[in-house]
Amino acid sequence: MMDKNNPIIKIMNVSKWYNDVQVLKDINLEIHNGEVLVILGPSGSGKSTLLKTINGLESVQAGEVSINNEIYNCRNCKALSRKKRAEVGMVFQQFNLYPHMTALENVTLALRKVKKKTREEALEIAIPILHKVGLDHKSHSYPAQLSGGEQQRVAIARSLAMQPKVMLFDEPTSALDPELINEVLDTIVRLSVDGMTMVIVTHELGFARRVASRVAFLDKGEIIEIDKPHDIIIRPKKERTKMFMKKIFSQKSSLHSVKKSNTINIGIVDNAPPMCFSENGQKMIGFDVDLAYSIAKRLNVSLNLQPVKNKERIEYILSNKIDACIAKLNHTKSRDNLIDFSVSYLQDCKKILMHKENIGPISELAGKDIAYTIDTSTAIEIENCFAEHNWAKPNFIAYSSDAQAYNAMKQRLVAGYASDEIIINHFINNEAEKANFQYHPEVCCYSYFCVGVSENDSEWLNEINNILLDIYDSGEYENIFYKWFKVQNKKFLKPFERWSN
Repeated sequence: MMDKNNPIIKIMNVSKWYNDVQVLKDINLEIHNGEVLVILGPSGSGKSTLLKTINGLESVQAGEVSINNEIYNCRNCKALSRKKRAEVGMVFQQFNLYPHMTALENVTLALRKVKKKTREEALEIAIPILHKVGLDHKSHSYPAQLSGGEQQRVAIARSLAMQPKVMLFDEPTSALDPELINEVLDTIVRLSVDGMTMVIVTHELGFARRVASRVAFLDKGEIIEIDKPHDIIIRPKKERTKMFMKKIFSQKSSLHSVKKSNTINIGIVDNAPPMCFSENGQKMIGFDVDLAYSIAKRLNVSLNLQPVKNKERIEYILSNKIDACIAKLNHTKSRDNLIDFSVSYLQDCKKILMHKENIGPISELAGKDIAYTIDTSTAIEIENCFAEHNWAKPNFIAYSSDAQAYNAMKQRLVAGYASDEIIINHFINNEAEKANFQYHPEVCCYSYFCVGVSENDSEWLNEINNILLDIYDSGEYENIFYKWFKVQNKKFLKPFERWSN
């Protein structure tokens, strides 16, 4: 956890020149213990140079850098010893592994040479760290036998083995093939969860939003602005930052990558009938699946359905693991700060289903156990609805799937089952004793299912919106709807209304 009262790195009035060219201009920056600072900026802006001044790889001509109140770099400082420099771990663009040594030997080398550990002591440190980065099964492999992503994770393990106070990453994924990037980024995210103080230079905006405590924008050797990730990437204040972000986003539209690869990767939640589910272990089917195929058909590309869990939906969009997410994804205010949403393709209402004889005044729900599906927005949205009416809240119990939540209500393990009405109807319509159940008449929280995409990619979002509207206007939407929702009530056939709550 970040300690805002304890800056571990202090960069004070730092300037640096290469001959007559000033590459860093009076940099002042504090990085707190447990913080993850991401540095963005155009090529040649001084990002890598700034990073190297922190651990003394680059000298400075003015100012000073201190770590834990100990000076690491200044104009007249002596060069840091290898042991001292090892207290600040650094991972470069290139892996720089010794090709004649195994992964384990690469990790233990500095421990033995710099920290003077015995072989046994070094192994005791290195083996758990290789496990931590997911490479214990590759410990005896040589670099040539490892993928680029695996080599970079060995490099991370090598730095971690020295038990550094902070970790510095200089474009750690720039030398990797696209399909290998996420395994390295996921490793860094796990380090942030563990509370490691990190400074990261990267061009991966989705990753920056996912991992950073703050983001600094550097241009021409100056820190132009520094703020929370969302504010720098999506709502920058300075004109130079705005111009940089606009250029980045115009180059990164998912529409171009989808067309180039001839494939669209759509995230979808399995085990959520009738939206998406599989029968007898066969391929996935459901409303969301058919909608995904309709989108791919209009793009004239192949479809790759990527199963995701409820809790992974936003993360997969932010980390660019998927191009779009069609996974009973409600448009909520909290999610609106992270991703962009299409026009809604399904208007719905969150309700509470109960045994008919248990339904009474809304006040009787206070403190009662209500089942819902874990990592969905159901509980929060219904709680907000109760708060708006000053009703005492029920107690929500999370289950791993809608089917389990429904059965808990049916077996009277809980007082009710909360979910989207259109999903609850799927269970009721297949229920022999459906006359025994009823929605609580006072609970209805409107929600809108949308396609989720990366934020600020207007070209891609407009394409998705136009495709959805075409699916609706052509009559295909109605065919898909009645195929999966056995309802006569046309109130659900009101999609494509923008969220306005």
